[in-house]
Amino acid sequence: MNRYFLPAALAAAFCIVSCSHQTGEDRGADIRISNELTKEEKSAGRMTPEILWKFGRLGSFDLSPDGTEILYTVTDIDMKTEARRTNIFRLSSSGGDPVLVTEGGSSPRWFGGGRSIAFVKEGRLMVMTAEGSEIITVEGLDNFESYSISPQGDKILFTRRVKLDETANEKYSLPNARVRIIDDLMYRHWNYWSDYSYSHIFVASFNGGKISGAKDIMEGQKYESPTAPFFDDSEIAWSPDGRYIAYTSKRMTGRDYARSTNTDIFLYELSSGKEINISEKNHGFDKYPVFSPDGSKIAFQSMARDGYESDLDRLFIYDIISGKAGRLNRSWDFDVENINWADNSTLYFTCAHLGTVQIFKTDINGGDVVKLTEGVHDLGPVMLRSGVLISGLQSMSMAPEISAVDLSTGSVKQISFINKTIYESVKMGRTEERYIRTKDNEDLHMWIIYPPDFDPSEKYPALLYCKGGP
Repeated sequence: MNRYFLPAALAAAFCIVSCSHQTGEDRGADIRISNELTKEEKSAGRMTPEILWKFGRLGSFDLSPDGTEILYTVTDIDMKTEARRTNIFRLSSSGGDPVLVTEGGSSPRWFGGGRSIAFVKEGRLMVMTAEGSEIITVEGLDNFESYSISPQGDKILFTRRVKLDETANEKYSLPNARVRIIDDLMYRHWNYWSDYSYSHIFVASFNGGKISGAKDIMEGQKYESPTAPFFDDSEIAWSPDGRYIAYTSKRMTGRDYARSTNTDIFLYELSSGKEINISEKNHGFDKYPVFSPDGSKIAFQSMARDGYESDLDRLFIYDIISGKAGRLNRSWDFDVENINWADNSTLYFTCAHLGTVQIFKTDINGGDVVKLTEGVHDLGPVMLRSGVLISGLQSMSMAPEISAVDLSTGSVKQISFINKTIYESVKMGRTEERYIRTKDNEDLHMWIIYPPDFDPSEKYPALLYCKGGP
């Protein structure tokens, strides 16, 4: 969750392609979209809504197992036609010029120890060699929403919506009626109606070009994983040895489901089909399981109170051998997000701190939380492999990019420059940190964003932006 202030227009513009339910058309490689500024835009040198639409949007990224290469997506949008194009690029984790991997594609993943690349194109799963050759379409897999290949590369899990409820037309002989019969919650979540189906996890064998023996591990259950409304595939994780899947689900229906935030994490064993609830004693959100490198522990985020979706996100550790879960760093009074294991005892995570988001580290065997990074920026999501840490990087003057973070010094180095040519032509205003004394004698932290070429002798209209709740 990003708790850092961005100008409202910038935040809204970049949310367009980050939401789960996109409405524009992604026609991939059959369209060409230019983000070149016009002569008039360059001459004016000011940000406009039209220029915002010309920004390339950083999407998902994946770090190779050896930490040397990054796959990432950039989406461009045509303001007039509302068409979008998403391309996949490859970049060294130390920086340099990006290389186009494929035109039209999304959700790139390394697999097979970094020897192969998988991605989604036109609703199908594609694979290629790490060098970018021999592109093939995976047989036996369609109608899926997300996927994850096991660390060994011999299995794949994917999510798919499974219809389990009858529509009004099916219950009654009214084939032409456009009607919903609603007698319970949840029939609508935010901006979409229930479609009588549920997101389920399937597991199948995978040989690099074909899947077989797909099994619904939630068969018959009117529950979902990942959970609504975001359906974030980070709620599902493979164990390092490929024996287990940890996944998030809310085992409730109707009014109980609507009123509760009590999601749980389930540990599913592939060989036996048995599963256990590893967060049963917790009563709020439990999400985002991450296995330790040796597979003996699972770190996850946990909230204490049911029904309170803004509760503190605490860091929990579950020990698979003992079957016990406990909170780490009980005195830490800040949200924990983007958890990554460096080894079997050291964890890195992000935390909102004084209007920025920084990276912190801690040890599961005891010790304080240590702040790694500094700067006026937001960091995250974070990915750590083979001693290399990369992170999303954004600020009040810059849309999301990719950065490399030095684990020894905490220095943050921007390594992608998706919108460099736009920034070279557009002047951004400076930012200033301030504290204001409140009526109850507390210090209220805030940021002031000045317009370009700000003149303190002039008067300007002001926009007050208050983030969050309740």
